[in-house]
Amino acid sequence: MNIKSIAKPSIAAVLALTAALGSAWARPSTTSLAAQTSGAEQTLTGTVGDAKCKGRTLDRKNLTLLSCTYICTHSEHRDYVLVTKDAVYVLNGHRSDLDKFGGGRATVTGHVDGNTVLVDSVSSAKKKG
Repeated sequence: MNIKSIAKPSIAAVLALTAALGSAWARPSTTSLAAQTSGAEQTLTGTVGDAKCKGRTLDRKNLTLLSCTYICTHSEHRDYVLVTKDAVYVLNGHRSDLDKFGGGRATVTGHVDGNTVLVDSVSSAKKKG
């Protein structure tokens, strides 16, 4: 048996499969962003920081947490994060609201999916007691 006789049916099978699946691959997703982030809405409280420093000023003397977070999120294009006592969450959305709380405590409400939060709202952290 020669290689050409094996290659022709294999190529034909690949082309047929590509033609059959091509329309499915080309079709845009009909699932909305909200449906893709299937996590339940939660309210979390912690320190708003950036993905590099995570609520601390790393090797940056004479900077406040607010200015450090602002530099990292704007000049270095880092994500905002919320640092809680249990985890660090990447925050997506409401960047202008998050600007107000950079380096400080905030309460974030949104849909949690793993370690990512699709932010619905940001407010001042309520004091305990």
